[in-house]
Amino acid sequence: MADVVVTLPIQIGEESTLFGRYLNTFMESRSFEADELAQTCDAPFMMVRSDPGDGEEIKVLIFQQTQMASDFSIGWAQTRRRRMGRSPD
Repeated sequence: MADVVVTLPIQIGEESTLFGRYLNTFMESRSFEADELAQTCDAPFMMVRSDPGDGEEIKVLIFQQTQMASDFSIGWAQTRRRRMGRSPD
């Protein structure tokens, strides 16, 4: 199974806090899928790494399933727009 990598620039401060909350909510809502994957694969459901940037952190998320990566990315974009007051892309 190939890794699916999602890279997101996250501003330090309010956006970083929002990202942490969204990440926790996503993981809680996907615990069943994570448990199922653990039975068939020795790789973790998702890994997260933070790399420092200039006024931001680069979050690197590594998924084992394309659909989970897509679901996370879409959900994060929607959450970010709603909470940070940004217009849709």
